[in-house]
Amino acid sequence: MTRITDVFSLNFIFWKFLGLWGKSAPSKYNMAYTVFYLFASLFVYDIFLTLNLIHTPRKLETLVRETMFYFNHLVAVTKILMMFIMRKKILVIFDLLDCEEFKPNDENSQEIMKRKTDFYYIYWRIVAVTSNLSCFMLVIGPLIKMLIWKIELGLPVCKFYFMSDELRNKYFVIWYIYQSFGIYNQMVNNLNLDTFNCGMLWMAVGQLQILKTKFVNLKLNDFENGLDLKSRDDMQIERLRKYLTHYEIILKYCATVQDILNITIFVQLGMSSIVICVGLCGFVAMPSNTETAIFMSSYLITMTMQIFVPSWMGTQISFECGELMSAAYCCEWIPRSKLFKRSLILFVERAKTPVRITGLKIFTLSLDTFTSIMKTTYSFFTLIRQLQVDEVN
Repeated sequence: MTRITDVFSLNFIFWKFLGLWGKSAPSKYNMAYTVFYLFASLFVYDIFLTLNLIHTPRKLETLVRETMFYFNHLVAVTKILMMFIMRKKILVIFDLLDCEEFKPNDENSQEIMKRKTDFYYIYWRIVAVTSNLSCFMLVIGPLIKMLIWKIELGLPVCKFYFMSDELRNKYFVIWYIYQSFGIYNQMVNNLNLDTFNCGMLWMAVGQLQILKTKFVNLKLNDFENGLDLKSRDDMQIERLRKYLTHYEIILKYCATVQDILNITIFVQLGMSSIVICVGLCGFVAMPSNTETAIFMSSYLITMTMQIFVPSWMGTQISFECGELMSAAYCCEWIPRSKLFKRSLILFVERAKTPVRITGLKIFTLSLDTFTSIMKTTYSFFTLIRQLQVDEVN
């Protein structure tokens, strides 16, 4: 990896295919491809889902599935819009990641960045496996059952209640292929946008850990200790200046990430909690079979990861910011000059205010928020289940 942004190489490949990312000055053919692809896979698909939800019979077993897919689609649309609206800020993020201060220029820094990139690749693959498994059971599973056990085949995503039975049956194959294409496109969008959002947070954690290691190792070696006092002070002050510049760029990076994720995080966590609640109801209300169990399990795991992973990374950022104060105290500051000590004190005072990623300044991205969301989701689930039981009785 020659640049830190190379960690997002898989995301770039899929973004180009999905029409979300391209050259800084795209040609007219690339623009035409983006417009056509997004119109077919996003705009038309959204109209069909909206019409279907409006005409869905008001029964829990039918509403659950349609509502679950609809809200998940809204989250995907929000993320896609973020890519276009925040394009300039995303380019700023890439420039900051590849700047000189962020480059791992020693063995400890390289080891930290290697761990972060390896973790990101593993996380991307885990999300890819669970997402593709869920999509496979939704689209291919019913086809296999139809071919083997001659079971009647239905549309994979929604029933298109706004259509007449005649029109739906006449073009059934076309609708099936289009819904399969739409849900797979949505899955790939969610996969690469969610992992990218988490990747930005994870790179911030890596840079904070690198800076912490630099402060801990801010000491003179045997050769440097043999120099005169002024030379030693000048050398350490210059190193401290570089570290403070690194910290300033990290703060700028985190502020830019906050601007990008401000609305996205709010919508993602809110909508994902609704999808989990509805999915749990559907898991209980839908007919029990292996295909449904595998699909719902993998789907709910993926939705939970969409909330847990960013929340955990937000906690890691705040934690590493707090660790900088201890790291600064561990450096060789006692024999240094007053200028060095004053600069270090100012840094510690600033580090007392940790970086926190928020959603519209309403909640902080942290494990406490994740716990609160899951408790609220389960409370709504139990309430809906109780209402369902009362209705049956």
